Amino acid sequence: MSRNRFYAGLFSVVLLLPLPSHAADQLFKNSVIDEVDISGTGYYGRLLVAEDLNNDGAKESIYLKLSPKYMEYVWNKDRAARRQDKAYHKKGVKLSKSPDWFASFVSASLRQDNSVGARWDASFNGEEGCVHPSQIIPAHLNKDEFLDFIIPCHGYDAIPFPGEHSLVVMSDGVNNYNVSRLTKRPSFYHDGATADFDGDGNLDILLVDAKKLRVFLNDGNGKFTPSDKYFPQFASWKGAYSVEILDVNDDGYFDVFVAGHEDDKHGRQPTVFLLGNKRNKFSRKQQIVIPPVQGYGIVMDVIKEGKNLFVLRTGSGNRVYQGAVVQHVSIENLETINILENTKTHHVDRIFRKSDASGRLKFGGFTNKETGIDFIFDGENMQPVR
Repeated sequence: MSRNRFYAGLFSVVLLLPLPSHAADQLFKNSVIDEVDISGTGYYGRLLVAEDLNNDGAKESIYLKLSPKYMEYVWNKDRAARRQDKAYHKKGVKLSKSPDWFASFVSASLRQDNSVGARWDASFNGEEGCVHPSQIIPAHLNKDEFLDFIIPCHGYDAIPFPGEHSLVVMSDGVNNYNVSRLTKRPSFYHDGATADFDGDGNLDILLVDAKKLRVFLNDGNGKFTPSDKYFPQFASWKGAYSVEILDVNDDGYFDVFVAGHEDDKHGRQPTVFLLGNKRNKFSRKQQIVIPPVQGYGIVMDVIKEGKNLFVLRTGSGNRVYQGAVVQHVSIENLETINILENTKTHHVDRIFRKSDASGRLKFGGFTNKETGIDFIFDGENMQPVR
């Protein structure tokens, strides 16, 4: 991707905390973020990040904007009619190799009210790019004081779903980033997380690609090496599109949340936590299963509060990606305590801790366009915030 071609879209404000047990990186999940006002921008919260990215005391944002050429070709008004048009999409896959179809980095400053302001002059260097990023994940991946970013990319989003390479964006001084290819082979990479798998003090990268869980070991200087040591080599995770890393059972070892499509043609992946151990080697033999929610079989994200899990879901089956549900699960007995449902909202991609105008802790989406499932938790019950 050429310089300044790739601007990012995941806004978030981070309070830097010590890494949780055995170095799972939970920068955003363990922090109270400021909701970002994206009014008038056209931004999509999953592709947005915001924080004081250059340590100047003010907040900046990076957004990943999909190419208008790609959007017009694949996401036009005839999308449904062309869904199975192999010749049309074969041509589209060929066109998508052009850098003109790459997503671009859009950088901006944030105003005091957390709305998107004027352009922030940041440089993104390199020739690598991707057509359809699915996420932007902030993490400290090298030894400087600036945040770096992982960009899982799933590629051309129509048949034959060829996939593409994912990217890593490494800070290189103030307001300067180097964009390079992370993966060794293209695939439908959809989400990622970070933790220190090999115990060397550097955060490594976990990606999920709807088939496999893939670990990339970090040498601390921007070089990443694939490793098959941590998950069964021949295990299939068909239908897995979401991952998270946290210590669900408070045993001091990080666990891996694997989720996606529970009940449709794209896969029947149960929502599970693979339980960690001192070697950080994971297996289905050591897992806990989250109970399903009828009609909401697409799982987007999870957050933990004490002995409680809040699992973020959206509609499946005849209501695919319609509505949103937060499922409250007890960690102690793995039973669903309650669900908070909003059938009228668009699906929400991620769940965070936020604060309301009075300073109360609440949970919900990242931007002002993703507030349909915001709630207050009193220690026992979820109270919706409308």
